[in-house]
Amino acid sequence: MRDGEETEKLGLYLPPEKARQFHHAVAQVLFVSTRVRRDVQTAVAFLTTRVKKPDKDDWGKLKRLLRYLRATRHMKLRLSIDNVSFIKWWVDASYNVHWDCKGHTGAMMSLGKGATISFSHKHKLNVRSSTEGELVSIYDALPAILWTRFFIEAQGYTVEENVLFQDNKSTIQLANNGRWSSSKRTKHIKARYFYIKDRIEQGDVSIKWAPTDKMWSDVLTKPKQGKGFRQDRSVLMNCDEDYNDEEERLRTNKAVLPKQEGPVDADTVAGVVPLKQQGSSPLLLRRSVLGKVHSGTNVTWNASHNRADGYVEKARTRHVEVVVARILHERNRATIKRPMGIEYL
Repeated sequence: MRDGEETEKLGLYLPPEKARQFHHAVAQVLFVSTRVRRDVQTAVAFLTTRVKKPDKDDWGKLKRLLRYLRATRHMKLRLSIDNVSFIKWWVDASYNVHWDCKGHTGAMMSLGKGATISFSHKHKLNVRSSTEGELVSIYDALPAILWTRFFIEAQGYTVEENVLFQDNKSTIQLANNGRWSSSKRTKHIKARYFYIKDRIEQGDVSIKWAPTDKMWSDVLTKPKQGKGFRQDRSVLMNCDEDYNDEEERLRTNKAVLPKQEGPVDADTVAGVVPLKQQGSSPLLLRRSVLGKVHSGTNVTWNASHNRADGYVEKARTRHVEVVVARILHERNRATIKRPMGIEYL
């Protein structure tokens, strides 16, 4: 648990300028997470609670998140529709995961593959059990669940079933039966399950059980890593479980990829020298949440020296090929046939 006085005494809070940068970066990542990068919504939900007075630990978490986004910067949210009349929601909760013992809600909606809607946020109240936490999550997600149904119907479609998947059977009993499944331990939250029960009786939503390993919104309720994270992410983003960012980059239309800046001439090729001659140290291998060992393969353009700085031999060789292609393009002003494995800028 975080001790504010001890943090203040040890000088762990960020200075004002760095705290402003932290707030600015979190706001930018929040914008991205709500639109195309749903896989980072859990991390962003936590960081948004720390913008008022962040400390060095929060700064480290932000840097880790940015490193993950950089390693997967070509990942895209892909959406597909199997049946617009069948809406599927997964709503899950984590009990007592925040420093003040509050829970966390995670929910996602899909019409086929990929999450059309998803959100991750902290509970507004404390609960006494995980069953209550799941019920609070359903209650919090219900406005979005109902709005989705009404919006699709307003477009002229017929919604045959609006299903909410839940992995806690006690919560399902409370939602379906109301006070008949209540006891002394749950009567203090009766307003919530009565509202859910009323919507179920009206036919606006139905609740079905789903096993925990098929509860895809679980990644939106707590930090996950390894295989569990990759499985949930593959459903949330509709990407491969063993996602490879380099393969995704090659599949991306080059018109939307960022272009390198700086002049290109014949001397540029001579300016690209091996790493040993540059005196640079290669980037250390690291194991990311992608589940594979990666080494840096990016090439940065050094405009001041009019050359490319390569991290590894493979990247240096590839950049020489790219530079040669650019020189030929500038000189000939003609369409160049692309050799296998070469990406032109």
